[in-house]
Amino acid sequence: MSMKPTVDINEANFETEVLKSTKPVLVEFATGWSLPSMMLNGALEEISAEFIDVLKVARVQLDTSPNLGLWYGIRCLPTILYFSEGDVRLGIFGTTNKEAILSQLKPIVSLQAASNFG
Repeated sequence: MSMKPTVDINEANFETEVLKSTKPVLVEFATGWSLPSMMLNGALEEISAEFIDVLKVARVQLDTSPNLGLWYGIRCLPTILYFSEGDVRLGIFGTTNKEAILSQLKPIVSLQAASNFG
């Protein structure tokens, strides 16, 4: 198992890592050059480390996997989609921070995971 807190997702592994994941997955759709995306990197890594047992955090680089952006209608960078059991349950669009992400996740995560959000 990789020690890296976030998982790099591409068109080849998206189905396995996101749609068929046994854990809910928080996926950031971004580019390597978007300043708001770069500013979010630390927040996502903190979320990943804090909730490693109940949530997978992943990143899609649209520069190298543009079809994933087309499939999910990504129009704003960054876009964060929360997947549970293969379905999108939440979308967070544009510049955000860790607290805002957690406040939106809290109402929709499973009861088991919700207790970890304090």
